[in-house]
Amino acid sequence: MGKSDIQDVKLHVNEPKDPFEVKHGYNYDYVFVFKVHDETEELTQIQKDLSMRTILQRLANAGLETKMFYSTSRDLVFCKIRASLERLCKEADRIDLKLEFDADELKRVAEAGYADRGIAPIRIKDDAKLTHRKAFDNIFAKFDMEPRLQPLYKKYGHKKIPFRGVDRIKLILSIIHASTTDGGCHLNITTLTLKNCLVTAYALHDEEEQEAVTKKWINWSSLPWQQPFSDIKDYYGEKVGLYFVWLGHYTTWLIGPSIVGIAMLVDIVIERTVDARLISAFGLFMALWGTVYLESWKRRNSVVKLEWGMDGFEEEQEDRAEFDGEEVESPVDGRPMRYFSPAKQRSRVCASLIFIFMLILMVIGAVAAIFVFRYFARKGHALESLVTINGINLSAPIGATLNAVQIQVMNGIYGTIAVRLNNYENHRTDTEYEDNLIAKTFLFQFVNSYASLFYIAFIKNSIPDNECSDPAKGGCIYDLMFSLGIIFGLRLTSGNFFEAVLPYLKRKMAARFRKTDSPEDGVQRHLSVAEEQMHLGVYDNMGIFADYNEMIIQFGYITLFVVSFPLAPFLALLNNYFEIRIDAFKLAKESRRPNPHGAEDIGTWQTILEIMGTISVLTNVAAVVFVSNHTFSGVSMETKLWTFVVVEHLILLFKYALSIAIDDVPEDVKLQLDRSKFLVSKVVHLIQDDDDADLVKGNKLKVDLTIFDEDA
Repeated sequence: MGKSDIQDVKLHVNEPKDPFEVKHGYNYDYVFVFKVHDETEELTQIQKDLSMRTILQRLANAGLETKMFYSTSRDLVFCKIRASLERLCKEADRIDLKLEFDADELKRVAEAGYADRGIAPIRIKDDAKLTHRKAFDNIFAKFDMEPRLQPLYKKYGHKKIPFRGVDRIKLILSIIHASTTDGGCHLNITTLTLKNCLVTAYALHDEEEQEAVTKKWINWSSLPWQQPFSDIKDYYGEKVGLYFVWLGHYTTWLIGPSIVGIAMLVDIVIERTVDARLISAFGLFMALWGTVYLESWKRRNSVVKLEWGMDGFEEEQEDRAEFDGEEVESPVDGRPMRYFSPAKQRSRVCASLIFIFMLILMVIGAVAAIFVFRYFARKGHALESLVTINGINLSAPIGATLNAVQIQVMNGIYGTIAVRLNNYENHRTDTEYEDNLIAKTFLFQFVNSYASLFYIAFIKNSIPDNECSDPAKGGCIYDLMFSLGIIFGLRLTSGNFFEAVLPYLKRKMAARFRKTDSPEDGVQRHLSVAEEQMHLGVYDNMGIFADYNEMIIQFGYITLFVVSFPLAPFLALLNNYFEIRIDAFKLAKESRRPNPHGAEDIGTWQTILEIMGTISVLTNVAAVVFVSNHTFSGVSMETKLWTFVVVEHLILLFKYALSIAIDDVPEDVKLQLDRSKFLVSKVVHLIQDDDDADLVKGNKLKVDLTIFDEDA
């Protein structure tokens, strides 16, 4: 953008309240930031084709309103964007945005019926014996501009409009991304940013709403299940809200294992060995806990899905803005669509997998190198003098620390590589993109995070001259506990440092440098709200991905080898108590407002949790049978093998039976979903039942009862 592109820029002091805000009850929701290019600066062709003037014209053509102003340093131009209520309604109708009905208004309309349309009055009594849910609560329907439906939609704000702030942002983004034939701007924000047509783009925080959410949320006395989940969802979107519901549910369920784990620790202290008598019972408890926890989450998820109107969301997704395909006619409806050859995508996926397996081999090599170091640093070996201080050999703690550092470094490097590989594969929808990224990340991080623990548990003791610790301490169980304790502890502390402390310090330093910088004209100006928010951190889809990933890896540490480190669930519980507040503070105080996204469930993370739960049965039973010196001391290997096979089969069978016995969807949720379908079919779509016409008074045809003597 050149300086000549900006005309008639004026400074307004103490402006009267915007008439738009007075009328609609809201104001600007989104911001584009442009760079002021020097006249001598050479621009790329795409920067010329998508200049600021062109982008602004497209925004205007799509019915969006804008307001521009300079940054304090005069090298950037901020363009705030808003849409009128009429434009929002039009877009909501086009994309079939699901909105919640007002329960009282829906009841009034349903009980009145539509006699002229053949719909009889609908009266549904609330019966506490059948369900605690009221008949007309949590009913959602696709938005329709038909006038008779407008009073039905739930209203928000002092102007009583049908859209929350999060809905407005969704709709503005939809307009920006939509094709011109659909009345949109046909702009891809990601492409504009990558090609330097935009510096950045982000949603604006609503200070009043944000403060209301934050006040309830960042409360150190509130328990994990007491978070303001609905408020979080209404401000940040369903995807972010669902993460905190899951995190709160998971943290709540850690209370039981924490209590049992502490009891196990007491038993270990009493018996003076980590290979205590109750280890087997604890492993069985954790295997069953994992199953019950996962089943309880499915039920909780179904409740949230109902109450947030997300049922069927993944079936309604549109293509990702970043999806790259040639434009062809749809073979279904003949409309233009983007097409990317499945064969070409499969070849890209195969190439990605080959690259990932190469990285996994590198990880195995790194882990092997660390254990080779530990081997040669033991007493009586070549490197002993390097790791011995005051007669104490530190090869074990040094090796475990090196392993913990290697895990963190490799996870960090791979995170960037995984995103690039996933982008290369060119997935069509957001869900498809994220599911593939999750699979890639899990495949690598499972090996990276747990390879050393598998080695200690099942391989180390079988290598000649590389036996585990003194059996009196617990043998390999002791070594496993020692390594897991160091790796898990360092992960928790470093994770919180890199997630909360380091970004906070970086932003404080950046703010201090901004204060010392003076603009070229020497005039000191106050930062606008939009500019202040630009300097906040970015919490996008990758931010929530990283948060999930952190917790999933933690879940692995507290389940896969929990028999060797019973304190792990308690440490995870403590960490998560702080994690909830850290994530909340990060979102509320340190981050821009993320673009809101819908979410029906936690996606592939659920599958990963179930896989981990199954693997944990195998690892814990194997640890008790093969690694413990106490439980199966003096038993032949053949007996151990048969014991392992029988026990793990019985536990897996019980897990499967438990998953079948516990219904994923509570009965009251099923009933409410059926009510929703029925009410929407009647009130919105005016679909008659066979008996409807007879039930509506005054809608019957007159019957001719005249009987003639004979047929004339």
